Amino acid sequence: MPFSLTTAEAADLLRVSDATLRRLRQSGVLKAGVHFRIQGLGTVRPPLLWDRDAVDAELAKRTRRVLGRSF
Repeated sequence: MPFSLTTAEAADLLRVSDATLRRLRQSGVLKAGVHFRIQGLGTVRPPLLWDRDAVDAELAKRTRRVLGRSF
């Protein structure tokens, strides 16, 4: 089910750190509405819900690009 994981859960399942997800989000690699969505309104740092499959696919594309492979 898309957008069902907290940041901690997504990081654990994807085997990356919370900081990595935050860094990729801030750099524009992971996009709102595609990879994550904000849960709630009106807070300075609202919790995010993540789509594991979308994030996993994006990380896989980036890994292939870094390794120089075209699958």
